[in-house]
Amino acid sequence: MAKQGSIGRRLESCFNSYIHNDFEGALVHLFPAIDKTGKLRRSKDGVGARIKSFLADEEDIISVTATNILMVNNVINGFTFPEAMYKFGRTSIMHEGELDPRLIIGEGLDLSLGHVWQLPATYVLAMAISVITAPENKNEFFIDNKIIHINDKNYRVNDLWGKSAKLRKDLNIP
Repeated sequence: MAKQGSIGRRLESCFNSYIHNDFEGALVHLFPAIDKTGKLRRSKDGVGARIKSFLADEEDIISVTATNILMVNNVINGFTFPEAMYKFGRTSIMHEGELDPRLIIGEGLDLSLGHVWQLPATYVLAMAISVITAPENKNEFFIDNKIIHINDKNYRVNDLWGKSAKLRKDLNIP
């Protein structure tokens, strides 16, 4: 059997934290997977540029998976989604050990964007799905092949690795 890669390990840990409603813990595992995927895509960029560029590239999948609404390239209170996730999420977790108070991940479906970015937990899952479906990660896998529900359809995670085009088609993303 093939050895699970670091992205697969990180995302499997992310999913396990997510399932236990530990959304900050899920992000602790998610951001290194986003960075490594971004590095595979843009090897010459620095960490901030890699993470923000990856999230911008995948913002369509992230928003539709999280909310069933296509929201891309919006600037809210001076920040795009990728900028807010990097500044209030990744940087704060890595340097302060916790989310910035301007980023709240909630168990409900409330979405409120302004001085505080209040996102439903589905955004964490959606960002993880965007890493899974990134073509760069086609050889990754979960040891425990989970089933996830995305907009009225069930998928086995191991059937999604590297298949962003398929997911975009299934979600009717232009």
